[in-house]
Amino acid sequence: MNTWTRAAKDSDRERFVWVESGAIKGLAYVNDVWDLFTKNNDGEFTASLLGDELGGIGKLTRLYKDYGWLEALRVHPDFQSKGLGKAIYARYMEQMTEMNLSAVGMYTGYTNVVSRGLAELHGLSLQERFSEFIKSDLTKSDDVLDLELVNEDDGEAFLEKYYDEMDKFVVVNRTFYPVKAGLGEMFAKNKWLYADDEGNVLVAGYRFQPEKALHIPFVHGDTGKLLKSAGNIAIGIGSKALSANRVYNNEEQTEMLLKNDFVKAEHDLITLWKGL
Repeated sequence: MNTWTRAAKDSDRERFVWVESGAIKGLAYVNDVWDLFTKNNDGEFTASLLGDELGGIGKLTRLYKDYGWLEALRVHPDFQSKGLGKAIYARYMEQMTEMNLSAVGMYTGYTNVVSRGLAELHGLSLQERFSEFIKSDLTKSDDVLDLELVNEDDGEAFLEKYYDEMDKFVVVNRTFYPVKAGLGEMFAKNKWLYADDEGNVLVAGYRFQPEKALHIPFVHGDTGKLLKSAGNIAIGIGSKALSANRVYNNEEQTEMLLKNDFVKAEHDLITLWKGL
């Protein structure tokens, strides 16, 4: 039987969730992002089929400007090694052209040779290895800063001053954003960019599942108070934790996060890109 792809339909929701539940353990989110991925986002939520049976899924999302993100690639165990993952990647590459994207990227676990191999087969290459840090058991603090959101119109001019301090990528919900022109505008538009009059800067936000974590891709200034401020923001939106991803073996960032009660996750992540 032939493998082929098409865009997701409303009637596919239960089947998409079934694919994900069989393909991975933990970090499930397809049901929570269904409307975001099918109705309110730039890029197709793709179904991969073997004959008339849907066994694989994948999403391409425009991050900002001409950078795209390949995510939610899942193939149910009953359909693995039958070409459904390759069919999704073929559709990704078609969309890259259709959407005029200059670069696309993805992430996977550091030890996931299958996922990495499939990405490399389609022209993506390793860019960076990141560690993940989590702070749970959040408590409200009074030792915080008077932060305000940066206006969308000012976001790019404001944040570009700090691009040299950032890693090559910053991470929200395990989505790796290239640090390029336009990032600050997008962060401000998403209401993720905070600052005060004393030179303190906090980037804090989420793409989905805010109840699980508020993500902290960048801080500048009084890091202790900034992270306490982020904790208060997280509590305010019902998040259970703070999450931060930093380049593997960045001793300064690792020390800063551990000092502020973050715990390093057991497994590292890698991001691969085509076009950067």
